[in-house]
Amino acid sequence: MHIAKRWIVVSGWMLVCGVGSIAYGGGSGDCDGDGDIDMHDLQNLQLCFSGPFGGLGFGCECSDLDSEGDVDLRDFARFADRFTGVDATLHTELAGHALAEYPYFEFVLAFHEDESIDLAVDPTRFPSVTGQTVDIYVTVNRSAQGWMNNPALTDVRGGAVVATFSGENVQENTIELVAPFELDGDGGTDIGVGYDVVVDVDQDGMLGAGDLIAGRGDEAGLYVVDDLVAQGPLAVTQGNYSGGSFLGQRVYYPSDIASMGELPLVTLGHGNGHNFQWYDYLGEHLASHGYVFMSYHNNTVPGIESASTTTLTNTDYFLGNLGTIQGGVLNGHIDTDAIVWIGHSRGGEGVVRAFTRLRDGLYSAANFTSDNIVLVSSIAPNNSLGAGNTEPGEVPYHLLWGAADGDISGQPFSGVHSFAIFERASGFRQSTYVHGADHNDFNCCGFNDFTGPGGTQIGRVEAQRVAKADYLALIEYYLEDSPAALDYLVRQYETFKPMGVADTTVVVNDFKRSEGSPDFVLDNFQTGSGLDASSSGGSVFFDVTNVFEGRMDDGNTTYSWTPSDPMNGMTRSTSTLDDTFGVVFDWAVGEERFIEWDVPPGGQNFADDTVLSFRACQGTRHPRTTAEIGDLSFMVSLRDGRGVMSSINFGTYGGGIEEPYARTGSGTGFGWQNEFEVIRIRLADFLANGSGLDLSDIEAVRFDFGGAGGSSQGRLGLDDVMIVNDRSPSGVDISIESNIPAFLSAGEETSLTVRVDVEDGEVLQPGSEKLHYRFDSGSYLTAVMTSLGDDLYEAVIPEGMCGQTVEFFFGVVGSVSGEVFFPPGGVSEPLSASYAVVALADDFQTDMGWVTESLGATAGLWERGVPVNDPGWDFDPESDADGSGQCYLTGNTAGNSDVDGGGVRLTSPGVGPSGGAIGIRYDYYLNLTEIGGDDSLLVEINGDVSGGGSWVVIAEHTVSGGLDWRSHVITPDDLDAAGVTIADNVKIRFTASDVTSSSIVEAGVDAFQVFLICSQ
Repeated sequence: MHIAKRWIVVSGWMLVCGVGSIAYGGGSGDCDGDGDIDMHDLQNLQLCFSGPFGGLGFGCECSDLDSEGDVDLRDFARFADRFTGVDATLHTELAGHALAEYPYFEFVLAFHEDESIDLAVDPTRFPSVTGQTVDIYVTVNRSAQGWMNNPALTDVRGGAVVATFSGENVQENTIELVAPFELDGDGGTDIGVGYDVVVDVDQDGMLGAGDLIAGRGDEAGLYVVDDLVAQGPLAVTQGNYSGGSFLGQRVYYPSDIASMGELPLVTLGHGNGHNFQWYDYLGEHLASHGYVFMSYHNNTVPGIESASTTTLTNTDYFLGNLGTIQGGVLNGHIDTDAIVWIGHSRGGEGVVRAFTRLRDGLYSAANFTSDNIVLVSSIAPNNSLGAGNTEPGEVPYHLLWGAADGDISGQPFSGVHSFAIFERASGFRQSTYVHGADHNDFNCCGFNDFTGPGGTQIGRVEAQRVAKADYLALIEYYLEDSPAALDYLVRQYETFKPMGVADTTVVVNDFKRSEGSPDFVLDNFQTGSGLDASSSGGSVFFDVTNVFEGRMDDGNTTYSWTPSDPMNGMTRSTSTLDDTFGVVFDWAVGEERFIEWDVPPGGQNFADDTVLSFRACQGTRHPRTTAEIGDLSFMVSLRDGRGVMSSINFGTYGGGIEEPYARTGSGTGFGWQNEFEVIRIRLADFLANGSGLDLSDIEAVRFDFGGAGGSSQGRLGLDDVMIVNDRSPSGVDISIESNIPAFLSAGEETSLTVRVDVEDGEVLQPGSEKLHYRFDSGSYLTAVMTSLGDDLYEAVIPEGMCGQTVEFFFGVVGSVSGEVFFPPGGVSEPLSASYAVVALADDFQTDMGWVTESLGATAGLWERGVPVNDPGWDFDPESDADGSGQCYLTGNTAGNSDVDGGGVRLTSPGVGPSGGAIGIRYDYYLNLTEIGGDDSLLVEINGDVSGGGSWVVIAEHTVSGGLDWRSHVITPDDLDAAGVTIADNVKIRFTASDVTSSSIVEAGVDAFQVFLICSQ
C-alpha cells in the first residue's frame, strides 16, 4: 500500500506526516472558529505541541485531533490532511441575470442601481451545494488579505438571504439577489461601488471552507453603478487664457485641486469652423469626476497637418506654463504620464496625425513624448491624409461618430469614412456609433446638419448624454483600470445602457483588443483568399452562400446593392495601403447554413481563456437585410475532441447584430455603412448544466445560420474570430507546458510543467505558486510548485487510488493582479482526471507485437522507427511525439513516402483480461493536402477478439494537423456511446486511408496507452 505524505514546516521543524488509513476524531483543528483550518490554526497547534506525554494546555483541545489527551506528531498528521487555508473557499461568478434559453444565466460584473440582480449556482459545477440550505450575503468588497484577516460576514442589506439549492440545473437554482436601488452605486469619482457575494454553505456567518465567493482578490464580485451621465461630486472651476496665436485655451478642473495630488489631463481640439469654448458639457463633466480638461484653439483651416501641429503646441504650452496658468493652481497637479487627446472633425484626424508625428520622430515636444499619451479619441474625424499618415498604431484608440452626420457623412468616397482610422489601430480600440446623431450634436453651438430618416433624430442633449457616459467609462478604464468601466465598452449597448441615456437611443459598440494581447486569433481573414483555410492555419468548412473574402472597401461611390460589389457598405479599407480584410456571405429563408473552423494544434486549449469574441455587421442594402429589419442572431457552438458539442444562440443574452442605420442617399434604397459590433460569449457558459464539453481540447468552432431560433435570413460581414484571455491587463499569465492528462496512473505521482509569465512590473508573492487539488469532490488541498527556472514550475499531483477522480487547478498571487488562476475560473472550472491502472503503455521503443498490413495501398505501409525527417519532403514529422525517439509512421523513408491508392492498417497487441471499463489515450500525426476530402485516420476497437467481437469505429480524424502531433483521449463514456462492450483480449487498430486522388496522406501514432478503469 502506498502512503501519501505531506510536509509541514513549523518554526524550523520539518515534519514528515504519513496520512494513510487514519480514523479521525477528537478536536476539529479549527481553533479560531472561522470555518477553515489555516495558518492561524497551525500556530495554535505549534503552541500546544506537547509530545505524547505532555498533556493538554489551556485552549488546546481543538488541536487534539486524535482525542489522546496530548498534541503530538499524530495530531500534526491529521492536521496536515485537514489543512485547507483560505484556498478552500470556492471562487466563482455568482451575480447576473436569468435567461430564457441556454445557458439560462448570464454572469456579468457591472449593474445599474435601477436594475435587479440575480444569483445562480450551477449544481453540475458545484455539486456540494445541492440540497443545502445556505445563507447568501452581499458584503463590502474586501481584498484577499482583507478576507484572510477578517472572514466574518456582514450583509450590507441588513441581513443574509436564506435559500435552498435543490434543483438539478442552473435555472432551478436561480434567485433574486438584489432589488432595484437596494445597493448604492455612488462611487464618488470612481465608477461604481464594489461588493462581494458569499454563499455561506454551513451558515456559520464566516467565510470558510466550502463556501462560495464572488470577489477574487482586489476585484469585487459585482459593481453597482449610478448614472454616468450625471455630474460628478466635485465642484468645478473654469478659466480662459491665451499664450499667443492658436494658443487660446479653456481649462476645467476640480475647485479643490490643491488637495488632490496629480490628476490626468484630457485635451480637446475642435473642428473646422468650430470654437474651443463649445465643449463645456464635456469639460464640466470630466472635471467633476476628478480630471483636468483643456480645450484649445485649433488651426484647422489649412487642413489636418496644421490641426495636428496645434494639438502638439497647445499640449506643450500647457505643460510648460503650469506655474502661471490660472495663477499656478494647477502646478504640481498634472500627471504628465496620463494624457488623453480628443479631437473633433478635422481635429479628430489631427490628434491621430499628431500622435503619428510624435511617435515617428517627425515632431519633438519640450515637455512630453508619445509615451505620455495613453489614449487618443476622435469624434467624427476626417480621413484626408489616409493610411501611412494617420496611424493610431499601438496607443489605445476610440472613435465616436453619429450615423446622421451631414459633414463627415460616411458616404463611400474619400475623406469621410472614419472607420478606416479605427481599423488601422493595432492597440486596444473601440468605437461608439450613435444612430440619429449628427456632426454638431457633440458640441454646443454648431449648426444642425442632421441627415437621417425622419423620426430618428435624437438631438444634441441626448447625443451629449451618450458622449458624457462614454468618455467617463473610456477614460476610467484606460487610466484607472476600472473593472466596471470595461462592461460599458464590451457589452452590447442595449443590454447595458447608461441610466441617463434614453431606452430608445441606439448605439453600436465595437471593441477589439490589442494585437499584442495574449489571445488566440482563430481567423482574422488577413491571409489566404478564401474560407477553406483560416489565418491560424486550420481548415474551414462552410455552405453559406455568396461568400467573398477580401479587403473591406466599398467598390464604388454608391451604397446601392449590386452583386458585383460584395463589399458594399464597407468603408474600413479606403485605399490599397489599408489592409483590413474580412468575409461576407448570406443565407436565405428556409435554409440552414454553417461555417466551421477546425482549431489547429497548439490552439485547442481554451481552458486558460475567458471569452469567445467576434466582430460582425449586417450587409448594407442587401435584399436579405432589408427583407428582415431587426437585430440578427445565430447559433455559436464549440466541439471538443471527443465529439461533445455545446451551443448558444447569442441572441438570448438580449442583443444581436444591429441593422444598418436606415439612412437614404448615395444611391437607391435605405441603409448606411456597415456597423461592426463585437459579440462576446463567456467560454464557461458552454459548460452550463453539465454539458460535458472539455474546454482544454476544443477541435472546432461552428456558426449555424437560419435555424435554432436564429434569424431566418441575412447578409453578414465577419471579422476577428478570437479566443480571448480577458483578465485585466495584468502581467501574470499561467499556461501548461505538459499535455493535460485525462487518466492518471493509480498509485503514482504525476508531474506537470507549468509556465508562469510575469511582466509589466508584476512581482509574484513568494510561495504563492500553488497546485490546488481535491479527490472525489472533497476539500481542496494545496501544494507549492517547485521552480525549475526560466518561468517554469513543476506541479506534482499526489498518487491516488484506482477509481478516484482528482480535480485540480493552478494559482499564483501577483503584486498587482492579486490571485490569478489556470483555468481562469479556478475552483469553478477545474481540470479533472481519473486514476486508473495502466494495462498497456507503448512508446514504441521496443516491439510489443503490433501488426501492420496493406489494404490495397501501393505505398506508405506502417513502420516503427525514428522519423526520417527528410528536408526534401515537407509532409513528414520532425520527431516523434513524446521525445522517446521512435514511433509508428506511414512510410518512414526518405522522399515521397505517404500512403497511396488505398489504406494501411496498424493493429495493437491484445489487452486483457479486462471485462471492465477502459480508457484510451494516444498521440497521432495526420498531414493531409486534401481539405474536406475523404482521406482520414480511422480508429477502431474490438472489445473481445478471442470471443469473436466486432470492430467498432471510435474515432475518425479527418483534419490535417500540418507538422504537429496531437493528443486524443477516448473515455468509457465514449465507448458506451459507440456501443462497445469490453469483455476480453481487447485490440485497437489505426487505418490511414488515401481515398482522394493526387492527395498526400502522412500519418503517425505514438505514446499509446490503455487504462483499466476501476469502480469504487
